[in-house]
Amino acid sequence: MAHQLQFESDGVLRLTFIGDTDRRGAGQLAADLASILEQAEKPLLILWDDTRGGKASSDARKVYADFNRDPRVGKVAIFGAQRYGFVLGEFVLKLTGRDNVRFFNNETEARAWLLA
Repeated sequence: MAHQLQFESDGVLRLTFIGDTDRRGAGQLAADLASILEQAEKPLLILWDDTRGGKASSDARKVYADFNRDPRVGKVAIFGAQRYGFVLGEFVLKLTGRDNVRFFNNETEARAWLLA
């Protein structure tokens, strides 16, 4: 599995990546995110854990962009990203025209920003 999704007790959706996300993984991620968005009653707060993540295929990058265009996606706090992740994040923000994603050095800082 290239990712895990779970709601935490404070209502934050934790998205954890594990290794590379290929075309198949991107398809599964798109399906999982669509299911969660269908049930969203307010903009989601997303804690993106990239400490164990790898490279994202072009299919995965499209999923990220499509997901971030959705108004049901609120703030997204990413921690643990390598340089590649920062570049990808900037690309997605420019592509979607949003300013809802921030990068952090650790989970504590990321969670504090999400819940502020």
